[in-house]
Amino acid sequence: MAQQAEFIEFTVAGQSGDGQSGDGATLGALRWPGLDGAPTVVAVHGITSNAWAWDPVAHHLAGAAHLVAVDLRGRGRSYDAPAPYGIAQHAADIASIVEQLGGPLVLVGHSMGAYVVEMVAEQRPQSVRDIVLVDGGAPLAAAADGDVDAALDRMLGPGIERIRTVWPNRVSYHSMWAGHPAFSDGISPDLERNLLADLIEVDGGFRTAVREAAVRTDGHDLLADAQVRTLLDRRQQPTTIIRAESGMLGGPAPFVTDDVRSRYPQHRWIEAAGLNHYTIINSATGAALVARTIRDILLD
Repeated sequence: MAQQAEFIEFTVAGQSGDGQSGDGATLGALRWPGLDGAPTVVAVHGITSNAWAWDPVAHHLAGAAHLVAVDLRGRGRSYDAPAPYGIAQHAADIASIVEQLGGPLVLVGHSMGAYVVEMVAEQRPQSVRDIVLVDGGAPLAAAADGDVDAALDRMLGPGIERIRTVWPNRVSYHSMWAGHPAFSDGISPDLERNLLADLIEVDGGFRTAVREAAVRTDGHDLLADAQVRTLLDRRQQPTTIIRAESGMLGGPAPFVTDDVRSRYPQHRWIEAAGLNHYTIINSATGAALVARTIRDILLD
């Protein structure tokens, strides 16, 4: 069993993906200490998530690694970190953190975080030992009509509504998640704690610590930025991709579709049967699978 998470901070600097200077922003992170002498693994969350999403994986790692999960700009304890947002900026931030931790390290990313770690590996290969992509990192379907905002609203659905809502109390927020189709099997006490850690107090109640401007900027990159959409095409090194059977609403189609899987046979695909885009890291079964995959790579 992993120890309790520690709150830590990083000051990020250096170069962003477009060559602009870093701004010296401070980002929040969580660190679950591993056993003495264990390697460090850096984890990157999804588009409307935060570092607490990795708590179940940390516990299933059982000390095999020091797990450092970063709150990306506009989320969690990095809620007030300044723009710019975007995949290139997140990649620059993570690269700076990896270098501070003394890479090369294994990086693992879930959903949008998978694209971030892909870009870090491409731009700073000397800092990255290997990457694990968890239900993400592959090209998403482009907006058929060219309306990226509308496509983003369709893709994220309840996530956009969640970050816009002021919840009168924590109970109402918990009830929303308990009724979410992705969690039809129920919410464990540990997951409940992590979900409630997402809240910040505002006038009238509570809201999710996620800035919509960050989500929209990042979402535009996922759907319309050519450099982001072709990351897996340019990835030459065989890469481990864990794919959930179901999508963000707990049913078909999967987030990483069958046709995408067939286009990249050179990579190592692990099928997560019975799991969806959320439970692939938030359930005991999914977290155990991700942790086992990380341990296998560390031992390789």
